[in-house]
Amino acid sequence: MTTILENKLINESNEQKEWKDIKVKLVATSIKAMVILNIGGEKDTFFTALFSKESQLERDHNDGSIFIDRTGKIFTYILEYFRTNTVPINVMKDETLLNSLFIEAEYFRLYSLMDRLGIIYFPNGSLLQPTHQRKLNEFYGKIYQRWELIYKASRDGFGTNAFHSRCNNQGPTMTIVQSNNNYLFGGYTSIPWTSDGSYKNDTTAF
Repeated sequence: MTTILENKLINESNEQKEWKDIKVKLVATSIKAMVILNIGGEKDTFFTALFSKESQLERDHNDGSIFIDRTGKIFTYILEYFRTNTVPINVMKDETLLNSLFIEAEYFRLYSLMDRLGIIYFPNGSLLQPTHQRKLNEFYGKIYQRWELIYKASRDGFGTNAFHSRCNNQGPTMTIVQSNNNYLFGGYTSIPWTSDGSYKNDTTAF
């Protein structure tokens, strides 16, 4: 029992040290030849910019290394995506992990991976299919916009007071409604909701 526990602690210690040493350390000072990066067929990613002449990332004064201080655990899924062009099923079923991976994909500008994780555009909702989500973001003008669910009638209540208590003064909002016949409709406004009873004009609404 003691030996098993000791081995487990050693393995965990080595794993932590490995990721601490990595912190995604990319040595770029000795690169003299042309470097072509093809990350999932994408040219305009964080990694292609990294090796460009315009890269402004701070380098280590000792060896010229570039440190990208990101979560090592999540980066393993990005590496796996590079190798296999797939996302593990356990990631897709874990909303917390899925959201973390989306944030990293957004940071590294891996748009194809963001598309693969597209359901996170409207997290915690149950009305929109991935195609609906992308189409709404197209209407909005930002394909990879992520939204926060601030009100859900089936969870927070169907009354106007419940709606306004959660939606007032929250900035731009996208409202999605499902009718009794299962039809979806709604709209977007850049003007925050209020309870003052006044009408406002929004030229960006749809």
